[in-house]
Amino acid sequence: MLFQEIDQLITYDERQRMVPSDRDRLTALVDSARAQDPTDYTTLRALGIGLLVLGEYADAIDHLNRALDLADTSGRRIAASINLADAYRYSGDAAASETLCRAMLTLARKEVPEMLCFSLQHLGKALTELDRRQEAREVLQEALALRMAEGDPELIARSQAGLRLLDT
Repeated sequence: MLFQEIDQLITYDERQRMVPSDRDRLTALVDSARAQDPTDYTTLRALGIGLLVLGEYADAIDHLNRALDLADTSGRRIAASINLADAYRYSGDAAASETLCRAMLTLARKEVPEMLCFSLQHLGKALTELDRRQEAREVLQEALALRMAEGDPELIARSQAGLRLLDT
């Protein structure tokens, strides 16, 4: 439930980074969840994402690492790791983000193909921030092709937006 509540308070800026759509509500939600000192994967991951969106990168990294320690499936490992990669990227360490995204892309190709486009999309974002535009374009085009095959308009739009960033 916390994950859905946080997700509803997130939008994207011109760089396709997550930002709060209502900072006050997100802050209140994050503060309330943090006060409960969660110890389960789902809450730690949701809280980590909320902290990331609020710009509290060190706390986001801590919570996402704690969630990652509790990941009991490859899918959960990929999800928490990609969120952790975003925390590194937002905090200025795009190289660490790339490394983590590449590892999760390998895992997705091997074990969790339904998370392949998620891994590709975030690797593309890391490569974009590293100004490796041609690599980013190839990765984002692969993500877009997968998303078009799946037919999710919101995810298709995000991949298209990532590709448009490369043309600016």
